[in-house]
Formats: sequence, C-alpha cells, structure tokens
Amino acid sequence: MREEIRASWERSHLLGIDVEGTALPIESDLDPDSRLIRAAAPVLERLCARFSGLPVTVSLTDARAHIIDRRGDPMGLDLMDEASLVRGANVDERFMGTSSVSMVLSTRAPFMVVGHEHFLHNLKALTCMAAPVRDPVGGVVQGVVNLSVPEGLAKPEMALMLQNATDRIGERLLELSTTRERELVTSFLRTRRRGGHAGLLHVGTGELAGHGDTAPLLDRHERVALLDAAVDLIGSNEQSSAEVVLTGGRVAALRRRQLRHGDAEGAAVEVVFRDSRPRGPVGTAARGTAVPSPALAPGGPAGTTGGTATAPDGREVPLLSSGAVGTAPEQGGRGAPGEHGAPGEHGAPGEHDAPGEHDVPGGRDVPGGNGTDAWLLLVGEQGVGRLAAEARGRLSLLNEAGVRVGTTLDMRRTAEELAEIAVPRFADLAVVELVEGVLAGEEPPPGPLAPGTTLCRAALRAGTTATGAFTDPGPVRHPTGTPQARCLRTGRPVADSVPAAAAAGAAHPVALLGEGVHAYVAAPLYARGRILGLAGFYRRGEDRPFEEDDLTLAGELAARAAISVDNARRFSREHNASLTLQRSLLPHAMPRLTAADLASRYLPADGRTGTSAGVGGDWFDAIPLSGMRVALVVGDVAGHGLQAAATMGRLRTAVRTLAGLDLPPEEVLAHLDELVGRPSGDPADEYDAATATTCLYAVYDPVTCRCTAARAGHPPPAVAPPGGEARLLDLPAGPPLGLGGLQPYESATVDLAPGSLLALYTDGLLKEGRAYGDVEASTGRLLSALAGPGPSRDPERVCDRITEAVLPGGPRDDVALLVARVRALPADRVATWELPADPSVVAESRALVRRKLTEWGLGHMEFTTGLVVSELVTNAVRYGGGGPVSLRLLRDDTLICEVSDHSNTSPRIRRAATTEEGGRGLFLVAQFTRRWGARFMPQGKTVWAEQVPHADRQSPEAEGHALLAMFDDVG
Repeated sequence: MREEIRASWERSHLLGIDVEGTALPIESDLDPDSRLIRAAAPVLERLCARFSGLPVTVSLTDARAHIIDRRGDPMGLDLMDEASLVRGANVDERFMGTSSVSMVLSTRAPFMVVGHEHFLHNLKALTCMAAPVRDPVGGVVQGVVNLSVPEGLAKPEMALMLQNATDRIGERLLELSTTRERELVTSFLRTRRRGGHAGLLHVGTGELAGHGDTAPLLDRHERVALLDAAVDLIGSNEQSSAEVVLTGGRVAALRRRQLRHGDAEGAAVEVVFRDSRPRGPVGTAARGTAVPSPALAPGGPAGTTGGTATAPDGREVPLLSSGAVGTAPEQGGRGAPGEHGAPGEHGAPGEHDAPGEHDVPGGRDVPGGNGTDAWLLLVGEQGVGRLAAEARGRLSLLNEAGVRVGTTLDMRRTAEELAEIAVPRFADLAVVELVEGVLAGEEPPPGPLAPGTTLCRAALRAGTTATGAFTDPGPVRHPTGTPQARCLRTGRPVADSVPAAAAAGAAHPVALLGEGVHAYVAAPLYARGRILGLAGFYRRGEDRPFEEDDLTLAGELAARAAISVDNARRFSREHNASLTLQRSLLPHAMPRLTAADLASRYLPADGRTGTSAGVGGDWFDAIPLSGMRVALVVGDVAGHGLQAAATMGRLRTAVRTLAGLDLPPEEVLAHLDELVGRPSGDPADEYDAATATTCLYAVYDPVTCRCTAARAGHPPPAVAPPGGEARLLDLPAGPPLGLGGLQPYESATVDLAPGSLLALYTDGLLKEGRAYGDVEASTGRLLSALAGPGPSRDPERVCDRITEAVLPGGPRDDVALLVARVRALPADRVATWELPADPSVVAESRALVRRKLTEWGLGHMEFTTGLVVSELVTNAVRYGGGGPVSLRLLRDDTLICEVSDHSNTSPRIRRAATTEEGGRGLFLVAQFTRRWGARFMPQGKTVWAEQVPHADRQSPEAEGHALLAMFDDVG
C-alpha cells in the first residue's frame, strides 16, 4: 500500500469512521448556477460522451468536497445514490475516509485510488481517479472532477482524458472571469456617462483621458503604486479608500465602488488627484507610496495582468488579477450601485473614506457629483483580485527571505529565521527539522532519506503560543506514510492534511493548533544534491489549504534556507576541525615546576565578531629548561582560521626546538625571525601567514631569581612583586617576526622576588571590549587585577580576576594568558665550588660531591654521581681553554650536576673504536643519567647532567659491577 494511502487510512481510523459505511452530511443550499458548474458543464458532458456504453460515472465537487454535479452511467448513479453520494453530499476524508476526492484535496494533486485502497468496503470494487480544477490566475483549487469505473475496466488513458478535461474547465473559468469583468467595465462606464463625467486611465502611457482636461502624467513608479493600491482595494473585505503620495506634493485618493451586472459582482477603483498635501502622516510618505486609511488590510506582492476590457472609446483597460489577504466574501455596503443606478446615487462615500473635495487642474463641478473628476483606474472581481494580492505577497515574502534568512553561519539560527519569516504570513505554525548528523557538521547521506531517519528539531514558531514543551523533543522520526516521510523520500514538497488526533505524544507540534484537521505542507531542505532536513508549515483548520503556488513558495523558502544551512554546516565542520587542531597544538596542561606555579587561559573571540572567530593563532607555552629554569612563551599569529592555527603550531614547535638548545631569548627570536622571513622557494608561497607574528620569550632561573626576556612586536609582560605595585617590564621593543631584517633583538634581565606574579598575554586582552574602549584603561585594569594580597595571588584566581576585570563582556580577538608565580630554590639545596684547571682537582671534586651527597641523604648515588663528575670535570680541565672550572650541584626532585668552563666547544658523544682507550666518557654519562646537555653563556659553556634520586637504587658495589659489565659490552 502506498504511503499516502496508509497515512490516510490511519487518519480515518483516528477519526472513528466505520468501514461499512457512514452517513455523509448533505449541504442543501448550494448554488446550482455557480461559475464552476457553468464552466464545467459542457466539458463534463463531452467527457461522459466519450465513455458512452461503459459503466463510468463522473462527479464534480467544489473546493470543500461537496458534490455539485453527477453524470454518467445510470447504473453507476444508482449505486452512488445507495452510498449517499448525492448532490450536496460532503465526501471529505473526515466523513467517508480515504477516497480519490479526499486525496486530491489533501495533496492538491491528481490522485488515483485503486480498489482495495478505498477505506469504505462498498467502494473497493471501483477504481477512482480524480484531478483538481485550478483557477488559471492563481492556481487555487476550485473543485475536483472524479471518474469512477469498475476496477477491471480502468485504463491509463482515462487519467489523461480526465486531466485534459480539468485543464479545459480551468480555461473556461478564466474566460468567464474575463467576460464578467468586461460586463462590469461596461456597466460602470455607462453609469458614469449618465453622471456627466467619466475618465479612463490608460495604464500603458500613464495618461488619464476623459471628457474634461487631461490629468497630470504619471511616471512608471507612480503607475505601479496606483495599480498596487487599486489591487488591494478590490481584494479588500473591509477598506474602501486609500491614498498614494505622488511627486510634487500631489496626492492620489483612491475609492472603491461596489459593482454588479447580472451575476457578475465586483468593484471599480476610481482615483482623484489633488495638489494639497494630505492630512496626518500622509505627508511624510515617499513618492509613489500607498497610504491606506487606518483599517486598510495590508497588500501583497506585484499583481499579474488578468486580461483587458474594452472601453467605449476603444481603448483596452488592463484588468489585473488581484486581491487581498482576507478570505471572507465581499460585503455589500456604501457605494454599491444597482445595475442601472449611478454610483453617485447609492455609493457616495462617507466623510471618513471619501476623497477630499478639492479642485484639481482641469476638474469641474458636476451637478449631483462630488465636485471633482474621478478617473477610473481598475475594475475587477474581488475573488480574482485576492489571488493577485496573494501572489504579490508570495513575491514579497521571497524577497524578504533573501534578506533575512541566512544572516549568520549558525544552523539553528538559520532555521529560526525561516520559521520567523513564515509565521504568520505564510503559515500559523512552522517547524524546521534537520538530519541528526547535519547539526554536528557531518555530510548528509546522498539521495532520498529512508523513513525513520533521525531528525532533530532546530526551530519551531507558532505565533504567540507557548512552545517551550515542543521546541526540543529529542530525536524525531517520521514513520512511513506520513507526509514528512514522503517529502524526505521524494525530495519534493508534499501537501496533506493532518488531524490533531494524529499527534503522537505530547510534543507533536500539531497539538499547538488545537482540535480538528489542519492543512500541512512539508518542503525538503535540499542543497547540493543532498537533503539536510525538512521544513513543515501548518495552517489551522481547512479553510486555507495549501495550493500549488503555496507548494512552490514553500519549496523556494526551504531551498533558500537549505543553502544557508549547508553553508553553516560546512563552516561548522571546518570550524570544528580548525578548533580541534588549534586545541591539540596548545598545551593540554601546565607542567609542575620547581621554578614557578603556572596557570593559563585561552579565550577564543566571540563567535559574533566574524566567521572565523574561535580559531586563531594565539598560543602560550611553558618549557622546562636545564638547571631548573623555565621558558615562558606567548605568541600571536595574525589572522584567524585554519591557516593561522597551522602556522601557530609550526612556530610553537620551532620555539620548543630552539628552547631545547638552551639559547638566550634574543637568539631564539632571531632564529624565529630568520625562519619566518626565509623564502620557501615556491613562487606560490608569496605570503607567509607567520609574517608579522608577535612573540614574547622569557627565561626564569629559580637559583638566581632572575628573569631574562625579549620581545618581537609583542606587549611587554606585567609583574607584581609581593606587597608591591604591579608594573609593566621595560623590555627593548623588537620588530615582529619576519620583519626583523638586520635589526638584532635585545633582551633585558630583571630580578624577581620569590612569590612575584608574572603575566604574559597577547594583545587581544587589551583590545576594545564591549564595555570598554581605552587600551590604557585596559592596561590599568590588568595591573590592578594582577596585584593582590594573600590567597588571591594564586595563579588560577589571578587568571579569573584578570579576564573578569579586563574582558567583562568577552574578547573581540583571541586571548592567550599565562600567569606564573615564581619561586626560589632554597640555598641549602645548592652547592657551588670553583676549581682550578688542573687534573688533580678531579679527585677533589669527587670528594666534595661525596660529602655533599651524604649531607643530603643521597649516599646511594655516590658512585654514579662521582663517575659523572669525574668525566665532566676532566673534559673541562682538558678542553676548557684554561681558567677555573665551576662545579655546581642542584637538588630538588632531581639531582643536577653542572660543570662550567671558558670554552665554546660543544661536547658530543662519539663511537670509540675497540682499540681506543678513551672516547667513552660522555657515553657513560648518558647511560647513568636521565638526560644531559650543554648551554652556552656569554663567556664559555655549561655541561649538565640530570639524575633521578630513587631511594631503592643499587649499592655502590652493585653499580660498580654494572659499570664493569658495560665496559665489557663496549669493548
């Protein structure tokens, strides 16, 4: 069974319809001579003639599913009588369940119901095919033609013949409308001539010609404004006048007069021009702007030509298919002349809606008239006018959607914008649902989506109705047969009706519309060959079903929103990838160091400041160095996005590599500058995103309590000593990386008292925030937040205090903040000796170290430490270039042995041949220490080795045996 039929059966069961038959409501007050019947009668007669001799019946229903005409085989008509399918019977789904007519009125498209698909048992022997009769002007379904035939006799060509018949009925509806409008024009001009004055607007040239003088010429904008206002008046149920402000202070006053000629009923719009400016707010309107009176219903988008009428002078008067938003039938009232009465007799406007009685150029007084020439502007029927106004409203809605939908790269906000623009102008309730993976930035599956695909509700709007319980119901799945499932499967808009009883669970949005059956259309969010979700639009009740034009509008709105949603999805995916890359390149946790307690913050820019916000090139780092020192680094790559994040990762890696060489800060920046400014050799790489990157590199030594720092175009760090005033460090300013050229970077060294706070940050911290705009004031707040007594000097609290004080509304740019509370290594954990450059001091150095280790309780490390000291001191005496040798031991979590000399020669491990007696010293040092290295000073170098003092280490004798075994292994 087809999905549409299954869904209709489910609705029929919910409505409690008996499958054995039900009493149909019968409308006895139907117009037997309606326009639809007159237009369809000859067409249906010819259609039945083509099926002569076959048991075929043809029925015509109006837009509310009332049978208004029946024709065909007498036996078939008798069967219809037995089933209560008589004239006036309502065959809507609410009363007789699934049928071809109900399916056409539900889906607004041709439909065939075959035998067993009927809900009622007494119809299961028939094949019924039905097609809608549409008004050619606006595509509104005026009725349905149904053809019923025994199931075995049905042929495909019957459906084609039925479609041709309904098309012809639509053409006849247009012909009848044009004829009726011609009759209205003729009647109006005849009665106007009797009144002694009549004018006719020639819209093509903008001229107004009549029996008096010619009125002023109208330009194109003024003509369009006049016609738009006239269309609104013809289609309006409540308003009878309006004003349009023209150039030069002129005002065109429009008045509607009710017309009737035979069975044709419509309205004529007259226009009166005056020079004086109108009263009230009218005088402030722009050229060609319609100024309705307070009760005038709003109009819609540009109307379309609906034929012409011939005036007595031979000119063709354009008749615009038009109308207003209202749907109630036109009410008779003031200004409605009879067939032969002049409009002035019965239709003189009241004092609130009549044009002013002002003289105009060329005007003249007319006995019994209103004192001025009234020029005929437009004549038409209200129903036809309503269609044009609705069409113009659709165009206006599309234009507005192009401006208001997709203003951000946020999928949920785009869905909300679509719902906001649709309610209440297009629907009473709008629901937007996206495929579950789309919200996460994933690519939706290609092709149609299977029923049961998991969706997530992204937006819901229902006017002023509370929607809190319906906004986020969790995963949404639409079962097979529902219009939503058919929409996802076909990828096309689907119209249907949804009874409130079909609401599955309290979170179903149709519950917001109350009891009854409601019109519904589902439109797929289709972009780049993939379905991202669907937009559902509901109208309360069945008085305003979705027509063909509405389906087109829903599809266009959904398509425009889909492009924006897909753009947002792609941005979200790349943004998340960039953010993940950036986060992975930043330190995940600050190292625990003897030199300082550390805390950090990374604050991405506010997402509303740019499409790449949240992904930038700011970074920070804390790098442990030899001698218990620490390097503190903060940098800022210009720009945002994936390239900035990748560049940041490249530079951070380079900084860590250079830091591992124990270079001074100014040399680190010089190497970075050379790295950034060095051409790659690829002509395509003309611009390096790292150019103009700023960086601050500082090294703190807890033994000397000194900080040495250099900066490349970066803001200076701030320091707050305990109990002292916070200040910015005075560092020499260097150019940004890549722009240094031959200008060297310089560093400065300052002494920091233990417990001092050192803050390194990027310039985003000082940029204009939402609440403040002064960089100097931001610096002052930074220094005030940095200084503080007692527990408030905890680095974590300091970071929070700084961000709250300096950026109360969030950052405009990315911010990297690194706060360090420096510490000093106690003096009893440092041992330093100055030794002469003599080979005899090697034994003395071992003795000094042995005594110190015993004093520190590290006697179990005497053998390996003595070996390390012997090798390092021997190398310093032998290759140090003369001068004293410095030996230093540092004790903390590790034991560090440092030997300094005056040579700049870098030591290295070499592979000694089996016949050589030397060359294995550094090899042994590397084997018995965790790590070792060398750093250079202005005069000389320091070779260091670091050991971990485990309490369960082997005895010196056992270590000696291990050492002998190692010597055996290396030759």
